[in-house]
Amino acid sequence: MSLKFVHQIIIFAGITVALIFAWFCFTDPSTVGNALYTVAGVGSIGAAIGLVAYELHFLKKTRKLIL
Repeated sequence: MSLKFVHQIIIFAGITVALIFAWFCFTDPSTVGNALYTVAGVGSIGAAIGLVAYELHFLKKTRKLIL
């Protein structure tokens, strides 16, 4: 298993965790309407978008490398 592949798996896991947390913040009955959870949900969506952008940048930079 290459370092590049492990890096991709870890980034994908981070994206998944951020989106699951955002889903929790927006849908859990005990947190709906709480401004703190709304901000946290929006922040985690922003983090997921940032991780997707980083993943694309990483893939572009390592496309020609053999790792």
